[in-house]
Amino acid sequence: MKWIREPIPGCAGYTEAMIALTPTEAAILANALRKPLRELQKQLERLDDIHESGEATERQEARRCDIGETVTVLKYFFELESLNLKK
Repeated sequence: MKWIREPIPGCAGYTEAMIALTPTEAAILANALRKPLRELQKQLERLDDIHESGEATERQEARRCDIGETVTVLKYFFELESLNLKK
């Protein structure tokens, strides 16, 4: 695992920090994140049902957005990790 800093195009002097993982590290991380992803997906489904019924509070809507973003990022990680396994 290693931090990498890449320059941001069009923003002189600014960099973007990223973590680089070996395939083994990515697999270990993926195994650790599978259960939390399933739990977040269940929470998101429940909050989506409340949202669709029109009875969601502001707090539930905010939580739904936060969980939705987290689920999207985790799914993208798993997509990248699965592409790495195919190589």
